[in-house]
Amino acid sequence: MTVTSTSAETIDEVVDQLTEIVEWSRTANPPLGYFAALYRKVTIKVGEGIADGIFDDGDRMEQLDVIFATRYLHAVEAHRAGTPLRAG
Repeated sequence: MTVTSTSAETIDEVVDQLTEIVEWSRTANPPLGYFAALYRKVTIKVGEGIADGIFDDGDRMEQLDVIFATRYLHAVEAHRAGTPLRAG
């Protein structure tokens, strides 16, 4: 299983990519999947909160979620490619 892209524009796209990481990690690298599985659950809850109007600014919350998740997705991609990353 490969992650098709590390660019996401919506929470649904983030969830899809996290699902791919979880599925891939079941056979390739189980420890990597633990955080992805937890992160996926939290991201789903954030999406539900946005849909339910819990946040004052749902659009901004989604943007924050996607930006933060993209950093994680890039880190996973780099790890899988054996490419070191620098903080910052």
